[in-house]
Amino acid sequence: MTTGQTMLAVGALVLLTTIMLNFYRIFSHSWDTVDGTQMGIDATTIATSFMEIAHGLSFDEISDTTYIQDLNQLTPPGDLGRDGAHDDSLHKFNDFDDFHDFETTVDAGENGIYGARFEVNYVEPTDVMTSVNYRTYTKRLDMWIWREHPPPPTGMDQDSLHMFTVMGYFTFQ
Repeated sequence: MTTGQTMLAVGALVLLTTIMLNFYRIFSHSWDTVDGTQMGIDATTIATSFMEIAHGLSFDEISDTTYIQDLNQLTPPGDLGRDGAHDDSLHKFNDFDDFHDFETTVDAGENGIYGARFEVNYVEPTDVMTSVNYRTYTKRLDMWIWREHPPPPTGMDQDSLHMFTVMGYFTFQ
């Protein structure tokens, strides 16, 4: 092999190496985007499942068995949450505000492990974005969902999903 052929072979090898490195860099970046999108889909699915569970519960502990005629019958704002320390399981919840200050993890199989945190507050029906410190016939459930495992790639921030749903109590008179 002559010197010219050797130089051409080395040049081709350098060009091929450069192309391969750029390809894998672009592929890696694309995978991070796909992984982040999958995390968003999973978090939305988990949040929707929790919303469906919450809407299957009664508005307030007392509304499960009693017709509410006065706001004072509802749970005071400072007492929102689970009815007892033994109610640490989602399956023991009996009303909407049992989600208040509840934290749990959800195993999504091969898609990872997700954390979830919840907060319930009374809100005015005309302004559901602002929590109030008095009883109303409307409650808002805020939820934050994030992936705990696997952690985000190095250099990327942990992303979380914040969603909310509102439940109201209506009586026919």
